[in-house]
Amino acid sequence: MSLPGAGQSGVLLLFLTLVSAAGSSFYSSSSPPSSASSSSNSVSSGRVLVSLLGYPTSCVYNGGLHACTFSLACWLVGGQFQRGCGGPGWLVTCCVPARISVRTDHPAPPEYNEIALRNNPYRREHDESNELHPIRKIECGLPQIHEFRKRIIGGDEAYFGEFPWQVHIRISGYQCGGVLVSRQFIATAAHCIHRARLKDITVYLGEYDTQDTGRYEEPLPSEVHRVVQKIVHPKFQYRVAQPDRYDLALLRLARPVYFKDNILPICLPREDTSFRGQTGVVAGWGKTDTSYGKTGTNILQKATVPILRDDECLLWHKQKNIRLELFSEMFCAGHRDGHMDACLGDSGGPLIVNHDGRWTLAGITSAGFGCAVDHQPGIYHKVAVTSRWIVKTIANSSRFVDFQHD
Repeated sequence: MSLPGAGQSGVLLLFLTLVSAAGSSFYSSSSPPSSASSSSNSVSSGRVLVSLLGYPTSCVYNGGLHACTFSLACWLVGGQFQRGCGGPGWLVTCCVPARISVRTDHPAPPEYNEIALRNNPYRREHDESNELHPIRKIECGLPQIHEFRKRIIGGDEAYFGEFPWQVHIRISGYQCGGVLVSRQFIATAAHCIHRARLKDITVYLGEYDTQDTGRYEEPLPSEVHRVVQKIVHPKFQYRVAQPDRYDLALLRLARPVYFKDNILPICLPREDTSFRGQTGVVAGWGKTDTSYGKTGTNILQKATVPILRDDECLLWHKQKNIRLELFSEMFCAGHRDGHMDACLGDSGGPLIVNHDGRWTLAGITSAGFGCAVDHQPGIYHKVAVTSRWIVKTIANSSRFVDFQHD
């Protein structure tokens, strides 16, 4: 990436200046450079400085959220270089600590995650002994695949199994995204399916390469499911010139799924959870650039987006002469310069946040005035407002009981 009005020598000079400034803060602490606090300060310093060059401050690797920082800064703290920050590897990198620990000691809140978390620890296998065999406990929001590596606009290709709750929905001649919230229910945007006939909706779970080109390793197969019921949120309002109100719907699958490494549920947030100011991750198979008429990609893409304050979002749109109506069940997420965004075909897909060590469903991709345009962030349905409705609706509609009662 080149900066407007600056040559490569100018970029290099700026890089060396910033790294020099960062370096003085790397070892200003009295603690040794190898300590956790020093490493954190080093990466944080570089993270701030790379943002001045227009690169993202966060990236996703193996299901975890990490910092985009200068490659030299990452090397100084013993980090691992990974792709995901959009710039040349010699300049910026996704800095992954040598050892990554995931918090599993604080389980997700049971009231709102019981649909995803409570599962039968035994199921009957079809064998001659007709015995019950134990299976491993499934927990929401925790990817199980971390070995397979390989755009949503400005983003990067996801890894196989990185987002096992991601759902690809095909509806006649178009596509939408979705997210697995239980063994038999998918959450998506209401505007995607409210007019669709059930027979025209097909759900793909565990998908990665939608065209099965064979160019990407997919060690586990995807699953195809029919939909037998669609439940649109009762307060949903389809609006032509403004974002839809309560843009949320549930799809009930014809049969329950058995969880496996590339098919797992997402966690639901509590009603009082706020993700404002945090960094979210969006994923989908939508357009990867702003070209008119271009269709979506066949490979799952991911991008990091900051979750904005409502007043900031409204101000950005006002600066572009756009009158936006933003309600309590909505929020905005995106970059000031629009370099990463969700786009057509990503509607209905999840915006997730790493909350207490688990990936949690913060939003459903709903709308936006353009794609990857500066000061025009994406608009999402706020799941914390409707999480209780999701849990209650699934409990009332499910014929398949996939959990133990306490």
